[in-house]
Amino acid sequence: MLKNRVFVIYLLLLLLLLLHQSFSIAIKKNQCTNSCGEISNINYPFRLKGDPKGCGNHRFELACINNHTVLDFYPGKYYVRYISYTNYTIRIADAGLQDGNCSSFPRRSLSCAPSSYEWKRYTCLSQLYGDHMSSTTVTILDCTKAIDSRLYVDTSSCFDGVKLSNFSSTRGRVYAMIDANVSSVETACTIKHMAMIPWWVNRSDLRSYAQIHEQMSYGFELSWLQKACQIQFKGCRWCGIKPTNQIYCEGKYL
Repeated sequence: MLKNRVFVIYLLLLLLLLLHQSFSIAIKKNQCTNSCGEISNINYPFRLKGDPKGCGNHRFELACINNHTVLDFYPGKYYVRYISYTNYTIRIADAGLQDGNCSSFPRRSLSCAPSSYEWKRYTCLSQLYGDHMSSTTVTILDCTKAIDSRLYVDTSSCFDGVKLSNFSSTRGRVYAMIDANVSSVETACTIKHMAMIPWWVNRSDLRSYAQIHEQMSYGFELSWLQKACQIQFKGCRWCGIKPTNQIYCEGKYL
């Protein structure tokens, strides 16, 4: 009889302990901020600055500033436009760009050149899949004269009367080029800025700078797959995604 009572008391204590742990986990989970501005799916491994330590991974910390989800990146501030947990991508846009205002300008010069496409936790998406996908860079040029070429997109409709930092006050024209080659840059022009647009955009559809600006404001995608994989699988060389959206390790370093 005594043994039965002891056993019942033990079960009650165990049940109370489990309930306490579940309640504590629930409270901690509720303390984690999961939305800011247009982003309503901030979940692990992402976290917002100021949240408790148990929220997300510190390597993927974001900030909520003036109702915008902000990523400090390379270094500069970028607005987070979208987070995908199925293909492990994050879409960001320079914080200096304003939707619908083509005279707004990126604060930071940035390109996904093959030699610099990886930044700490993130990788330029287009470089993950081989040569059949190339990253798309917008090059802004300050030219001392007008250039007559279909490769050069005139920006005067957006920048006429607008003073751009670090641009010549006596400039002739400012142009934008998509994926410019050094050989295609006229001697009268100087490269002043570089920005990213989505890799899947059809270049032939971008006939005006307003259209180019719209794509810059939309943002470009980065992958956080490899860093998430390294956290989950220590020493993993390369990772892939299963049809079930789970990460798997393809090989480890010896």
